[in-house]
Amino acid sequence: MSIVETSTIEEQIELQDLDLEEAGFPLSDIPIQILFALWGGILWILNKLYSLFRWFFDKLQRIYSFFRSPGQNTRILTVRFRAAAEQLLHEMDRLSWIQLIAIIVVFGLFLIAPLASVVTGSFITESGVSLDLIIQLFSNPAYVPQWQPSNFNWIRPTGAGNVEIWGIDLGVILNSVYVAVAVTIISVILGTTFAFIIARYEFPGKGILRTLLLFPMLSTPFIGAIGIKWFLNANGFLNNWADAIFGVFGLEWTRFEFHGLMAIIIVQGFSLFSLVYLNAYSSFMSIDPSLEEQAENLGATGFRLFRSVTLPLAMPGIQAGAILTFILSIEDLGTPIVYAEDLQAQKVLAFQVYDSIVGESGSIDPLGPAIGMILLVFALSGFFAIRKYASLRSYASGSKGGQWNPRTRTLRRKTTILMYLIIIPVLLFALIPQISVVLLSVVQYRSSALFPPLTLENYGILWNQDIQNAILNTLKYAGVATFGIVLLGVSAAYIISRRNIPGRTAIDMLVTSPIALPGIVIATGYFTLFYNTPFFPMGAPAFIITMSYMVRKFPFTVRAAYAGLQQTPIALEEASLNVGASRNKTFSSIVVPLIGVSVLAGALLSFVYCVSEVSTSLLLGGANYNEAPLTYWIRDVNQGLPPIFGAGPAAALGVIMMALQMIVITLTNAVLKTRASAMTGI
Repeated sequence: MSIVETSTIEEQIELQDLDLEEAGFPLSDIPIQILFALWGGILWILNKLYSLFRWFFDKLQRIYSFFRSPGQNTRILTVRFRAAAEQLLHEMDRLSWIQLIAIIVVFGLFLIAPLASVVTGSFITESGVSLDLIIQLFSNPAYVPQWQPSNFNWIRPTGAGNVEIWGIDLGVILNSVYVAVAVTIISVILGTTFAFIIARYEFPGKGILRTLLLFPMLSTPFIGAIGIKWFLNANGFLNNWADAIFGVFGLEWTRFEFHGLMAIIIVQGFSLFSLVYLNAYSSFMSIDPSLEEQAENLGATGFRLFRSVTLPLAMPGIQAGAILTFILSIEDLGTPIVYAEDLQAQKVLAFQVYDSIVGESGSIDPLGPAIGMILLVFALSGFFAIRKYASLRSYASGSKGGQWNPRTRTLRRKTTILMYLIIIPVLLFALIPQISVVLLSVVQYRSSALFPPLTLENYGILWNQDIQNAILNTLKYAGVATFGIVLLGVSAAYIISRRNIPGRTAIDMLVTSPIALPGIVIATGYFTLFYNTPFFPMGAPAFIITMSYMVRKFPFTVRAAYAGLQQTPIALEEASLNVGASRNKTFSSIVVPLIGVSVLAGALLSFVYCVSEVSTSLLLGGANYNEAPLTYWIRDVNQGLPPIFGAGPAAALGVIMMALQMIVITLTNAVLKTRASAMTGI
């Protein structure tokens, strides 16, 4: 080949490289991308509903075919059962049996049995088994839409010239659904947009922005609601500043505030979008660059490349985060409690379950389990949808085939400035739950001044004897629960990863399901099943609170442990066995040290989420306030009267909890990197 031909080829290659560099799309296309993502999500939901009906029909056909020839099918099942039993005996050793039995006993007693108690309680009345409770529930005007014009009056001017923004009241059941859908839409828009920008663009300040996007994980909606209620009220911080700024230009600002269901949507949307962000970011970072490069070689560039290749590849993570957001929204109890003075905020399923027990001083309203069962159906539906995209073993598909550097594009200076002009206001609004809690903790709550007087008196609540006792209770419950989580979590991850046994998928589902199951329903099951028994003596909820923490926060550690095992070559364990070490010795001396860092990260996450657990703490802590954890007391402090109690001291306790979470999440994020599933537990 001549020198001229070689030079020509090199020039062509350089031109192709320049074309590829210009193949990205501008930030202005991101809203269009989000609309396509939402449309894809709607199509996905319709497809899943169709698949569900097909699955149900196929099951009915299989049952019908079984009874057509029961003798032959029974023999087939017997053969399969024997083969499964032989495989189980071959795979399991003494250590594995101990691990498996411990997992089944703990989850059987403290997860499956309480949920079964709630379900059976929905169909059992004094007259026996019946549908009376379900019929009574759906015939109750408070639970079904009344379609009255007043229910759709969501913008309400007040006599003082302010505007109140409410939700649309469609009855308890539909209220819970549409609130969760609205929260999910907000979370998908914010989370996916931020994830794509962080994953695909290089610009000054990217590291700071990525850290700030972890802040929404620092508080539950319960803590955030306390701050937002002050920050966004008619005389709150935001309205005061807006009024002052408009006044400079001779304009009048109409003060507004959120109430009822709209307040719940705002609080939850800004508190939960980080779940979508983490999952979407992990998905964008895991995309093999060669797939996009091949699409570009075939002519797909810009938005077409994003719509046809990038977004479909990232959609499983986005959908998993969206479904988890829907579940956590519909089960959230803290936010309705904070806004409970608005009767509309009480008209959601989680609050109704809570009120069915608390409202009668520990006795359970017969409708309570029926409401809990409806909540459980929504949660389980979402969980099974997540399972399609985020099972434990999905780590293998993301890690096999080596590591790669994701495709990124450096933004120009003008584009960076434009991006920040858009992102900073959005990010500040998204961080209102955290910003407002911090501000509320250091200002005089009743002050409506533009610069409220600062004070540290709110932190004096830390010297209150009851609060100190609650903090010690919380650390004790969370510490014991985390210890049990580590023991069982490592065992569960080891069995799922290293033992090819029948029912491994069922074990996988069992240990990951608590993250998607409503805590308020589990706590209700503890009352219906264990109250006034050795597990839950009257006035002594300490043990059952600890077990609820252990079961509810189990997925975080088992996720992290499984991630560590997936990155640990099994050849090391085989080498240990070949030189004469027992399985117990291999497990303790080889496996545990190799996955120790991942387990530590998962254990820290489990611990900090135990500390901030709301639903079970509020419900079970009511059995005896002397044994109640911190979140129970935050509610009581918030509902009390200043200066000793009130929103300010409650916010101070929230800041302490957020600081602990920030330290733990930062450490965990440094260890787990982009493995978002260990952060979210799915």
